[in-house]
Amino acid sequence: MDNAIIDEIRRSNDIVEVINSYQPLKRVGTNWRGVCPFHNDTHPSLYVSQPKQIFKCFACGKAGNVFTYVQDYEHLTFFETVKKLAQRAGIAIPEREKTRTVSTQRDQLLQVYKSAKEHFCANLFQHGKAAREYLKDRQFSPETAQALELGYALDSQKGLVNHLLKEGYGTDLLKSSGLFSLVGGNLIDQFRHRLMFPIHNHVGEVVAFGGRTLSGEKELTKYINSPGTEIYTKGKELYGLFKTKYEIGKADKAIICEGYFDFLRLFEAGIAGCVATLGTALTDDQIYLLARYANDIYMLYDGDKAGQKAAVRAALLVLSKGLMPQIVSLPEDQDPDTYLIEMGKDAMLERIQAARNLPDYMAENEALDIPKAEKIAQLIDAVRNVRDGISRREWIKNIAEAFKVNENSLLSKLKLSSSQPTGTTRSHTLEGYIEERYVIILAMKDKNCYKVLADRLTEDYFFNGEYRRIFKYLCEKDRVNEINEPAKLLADIEQKTELNERIAELLFAELPDMRFEDTLNQVIVRKLEHDIEKLDAKIKETHDPKLLKQKQVLMRKYRQMTKAVITTPLYDNQD
Repeated sequence: MDNAIIDEIRRSNDIVEVINSYQPLKRVGTNWRGVCPFHNDTHPSLYVSQPKQIFKCFACGKAGNVFTYVQDYEHLTFFETVKKLAQRAGIAIPEREKTRTVSTQRDQLLQVYKSAKEHFCANLFQHGKAAREYLKDRQFSPETAQALELGYALDSQKGLVNHLLKEGYGTDLLKSSGLFSLVGGNLIDQFRHRLMFPIHNHVGEVVAFGGRTLSGEKELTKYINSPGTEIYTKGKELYGLFKTKYEIGKADKAIICEGYFDFLRLFEAGIAGCVATLGTALTDDQIYLLARYANDIYMLYDGDKAGQKAAVRAALLVLSKGLMPQIVSLPEDQDPDTYLIEMGKDAMLERIQAARNLPDYMAENEALDIPKAEKIAQLIDAVRNVRDGISRREWIKNIAEAFKVNENSLLSKLKLSSSQPTGTTRSHTLEGYIEERYVIILAMKDKNCYKVLADRLTEDYFFNGEYRRIFKYLCEKDRVNEINEPAKLLADIEQKTELNERIAELLFAELPDMRFEDTLNQVIVRKLEHDIEKLDAKIKETHDPKLLKQKQVLMRKYRQMTKAVITTPLYDNQD
């Protein structure tokens, strides 16, 4: 869709009016405030700027413009969101825009997968007697199948491909979708005579499928899944999250199971806040995704020895990311599906309530076949990566109590007083680079400042990784026309959630009274100091006279710059 049309639609939908139609907002100074719908917000944390036409939750971090809010609140695709807001504003989308598939490859694939999902869903209730009987035999209701958009792939090589071709999708697009194999130049359905599970991303878009065979032929693979595509990367999505994320956010608790049917059984039983890992080991990306909604993560895996070991591996990974893992114990011959059928919802809730924290579970569980010293070592390795020092100390205390060992000896192993968590260095905290923060904020508020920033600096002037990413985004192409329109500045980063949130945070920031040139000079001086230090180290190693000349040039520039900076505070003293 033409960017000019999108801009017109955005400008015609005042963000305060739109959000106020979903939830109440109250004016607070120049902004508006309300309860954030994207997490369990007990104290209103969502701020909306009418002048800037953006929103930001200062609790969960969610941020964006009017498109972002509506898309995530209603679980729409971007194209659907644009159409909805166009209708609200009374803007007619040109007919050519309505009828053509949206322009990007990603959006085209999303449309293909949405159409495929609708086809499979229709098949289940029109032609899927075998699939319906299978679900009935496993004691799943039609309501659960409908809520989770389960479907049926026909026992045909051409069922889906013919449907999508009739819908107007091109052959090249279908080839890239991962839904078909190419045999003798012909597209053949990958999924045939299977119960279909659509895999949604966290905003509700269908990005992949899993299929369970309904055939009794042993040589057939029981489950097959969509391959990786532009819209789907294995290990990045969690099955069911699009349905349960609000429950998870409200409770600040997520329950992780392993497979489709475990999730279906928990969903059927009305046990809130569950997700499934799609039958694979839990990944970093999945944990980061869950961390947006919850801090307490419960592992509800199979009760056998393999399930117990998998739960511990997953919990160690969760712990290393700074979250709070708990492990739910089931009888050795049970999984979540069979346990709920046999024992019922109340018994499962009691099991969840009785979940053990990770150190206690590992200390008490002899079935893990891991020596005590190795258990402690695994826990310490995970704790070492926890960024918050207070949390690290609390975990060490828990480990010491669980294994009945001396806390100081564990602290010694961790080297808590001197070591830094993986991925951080003491010199690269946000506080140490406040001038980088200020120079970016000023550049995003004024076109002239932006032009100077883009002209005089490169990304290596920014030592903080977050500010370096923001600078790169701002200056990788000319965005001068977006500077006075923050909502448009965010429109180009809809798929870069963390970057979106950081930029929105800076756009909301209030600054002390300061001069842009002074702040810019301090950034430049810091870079010069860094370059001179690096040269000194090389000179000591090589005694290269060329390096001495380079240092002299840098020192002259440094002295010139410090004349302007040395007596200039970062901002004016307001006392």
